[in-house]
Amino acid sequence: MNRRSWIWMAVLVVLALSLALNFFFIGYAAHGLRQAVAARGLISEMVGAYSPEVRREFRSVMRDNRARTFAALRDLRAARADLAAAGKAEPFDEAAVRQAMAAVRAATTNLQSTVQDYLLTAMKNVHAKPAGGG
Repeated sequence: MNRRSWIWMAVLVVLALSLALNFFFIGYAAHGLRQAVAARGLISEMVGAYSPEVRREFRSVMRDNRARTFAALRDLRAARADLAAAGKAEPFDEAAVRQAMAAVRAATTNLQSTVQDYLLTAMKNVHAKPAGGG
């Protein structure tokens, strides 16, 4: 190979690496968007029946505690993945499936409790504000 073909080979390798990194970062960004969509769905289900003031305050509390919420969502997602894996395992192990189901219940309860804590905080914050809204 002459010098010119080495340069072209290096350019192609750099281009391929760049494309691979771009696809990785696009996937990473899409994953973050899916988590945000899940959180928004959770918000609308939880506070749809409350006043606009409580909903606004709840969104603020959720924003302030985003890391804790996403950690609870990750825990639930991991517990569900473990349950799926236990269900597919050969030979079938009923005890392992029951244990995985208990972990899903615990993660679900943790997420629900976390979000309900945020709702309670939002309600307290709204009621603690003066009647003028200031």
